[in-house]
Amino acid sequence: MTSLNPSPPTNLENLVEIHRARDEWEGTLLLGLLQDHNINAYLRRPTPLPPLDAADQLTGNPRVGGLFVLEHDAERARQLVREFLDTAADESLLVEEAARRLRVDKDTIHRLRGELREEKRTFEFLGWVVVVFLASAALLWAIWPAWLKSAPPTAPVRWVMVVVLALCAVFVGNWTARKIR
Repeated sequence: MTSLNPSPPTNLENLVEIHRARDEWEGTLLLGLLQDHNINAYLRRPTPLPPLDAADQLTGNPRVGGLFVLEHDAERARQLVREFLDTAADESLLVEEAARRLRVDKDTIHRLRGELREEKRTFEFLGWVVVVFLASAALLWAIWPAWLKSAPPTAPVRWVMVVVLALCAVFVGNWTARKIR
């Protein structure tokens, strides 16, 4: 099994940085792209220790997030990365291609509207479930039943929690009712 990020080559040919990734996600994606095109690539990742990785990135260490290839593959790798980033960044082309392939007709529009209605009903139901849960929690704090088997908190703390939970229930209920319309 090949490693996604192999160790840097040890031969005498120089490594050349062809791209500085914005984050590790982009770097890993580009690393996979280059490896799919049979280009040996290496991604310099930040230090795995939490305080030190932030220090590397904040100090502007130019090697962190760098995508390196062998010197003889540099131009081809730069071209692949540039094409990939240009294609991925041009959302208007992606929208046009999706619309062309989708071939929207009346049946598709009707089906999509039905799915949207169903999704709206699902979120409505979930909103009311949260309201019931918050109201129930407020009620339990108010009556503090004996089956809780713990001493009730002091009266001010208890009533503050009742008020907070009740306000949350009202807020969520109001928000859910407005989203339904």
